[in-house]
Amino acid sequence: MPHRPSDAPAPAGVRPLRVAEITAIDAGRRLYRADILGASATVNTILGCTAALEPREQLALDQIGDRSFGICARAGVLYQQAHDLLSELSRV
Repeated sequence: MPHRPSDAPAPAGVRPLRVAEITAIDAGRRLYRADILGASATVNTILGCTAALEPREQLALDQIGDRSFGICARAGVLYQQAHDLLSELSRV
């Protein structure tokens, strides 16, 4: 499920995520679900998988840079792990 920026104003001192950051989060989720990234993936591990990126994900990498893309993709991996765990718990 893709993330969509909210129209609601952000709290003071907080900026909304850029589209490229959301794309990087989604890339981390996709790469984790495809078993390209493991549960212990690091920013550096993620940056070693750039050949597996889709064109829009590569564009996001170019827009926000290696470090930011890796951090957002790592967050996507963690998000997907939490989603998977909660899905399993709801079946119990």
